[in-house]
Amino acid sequence: EKEVFDSVFFKNYENLCDKQNRMIDFTVIAHAFTLQILDEKKLLNGKICTIGDGKANFITGCLFSKNNITLYSVNLPQALIQDYLIIKKFNILNDENIKVVNSEEDLNSKNIKLFLIPAEKKSLLKNQNINLFSNIVCFQEIPKTETREYFEIIKNNKGYLYCCNREEKKLYDGEIIKYYDYPWGDCRKIFEEECLLYRKYYSLRPPFIHKIKDKIIHSLTKF
Repeated sequence: EKEVFDSVFFKNYENLCDKQNRMIDFTVIAHAFTLQILDEKKLLNGKICTIGDGKANFITGCLFSKNNITLYSVNLPQALIQDYLIIKKFNILNDENIKVVNSEEDLNSKNIKLFLIPAEKKSLLKNQNINLFSNIVCFQEIPKTETREYFEIIKNNKGYLYCCNREEKKLYDGEIIKYYDYPWGDCRKIFEEECLLYRKYYSLRPPFIHKIKDKIIHSLTKF
């Protein structure tokens, strides 16, 4: 995991955090780690969809790679608004390269680098030839019915999925979400293992280094 601090992705995040007057937190380190893995697998190109990105972390990391990437970000509307404001404030993309998707026709817009898709419109992503989907600690936060819908979209595109979520989590309504219960179906697992990066995290409060009690699984799957 120490290699992540020498990666170009971490250095890009470090520069962005300087511009934002923001501390380099565990989330930034985790995204640099993820993008390094995906880059080594030669998957950071073409059409990429992130599900449940936070603070535009995955989006900005991909854009700074300077690869030929078209991004699709699916999230709740309020989260997409926050992402848009971050992107605009720090001049990451111009308005003419960003499109909010409300209909299938919007997905045919030219010269767009980033499509913002409200979660209720996610079915529009079927048949879009998206090469890679990423889900980082998001499936563990939503009901099983929602997760099944996302898997249907991924399978429809015959894409890759990078998934990093808790092995098991109990939601507020009592529903228990289990990683191994996701509807994987007939797929090819390129790797599937405990994500050692998530064994500990740091904060600005003593004792500064904290153990993560729950087991985090990360995997790369081809559908």
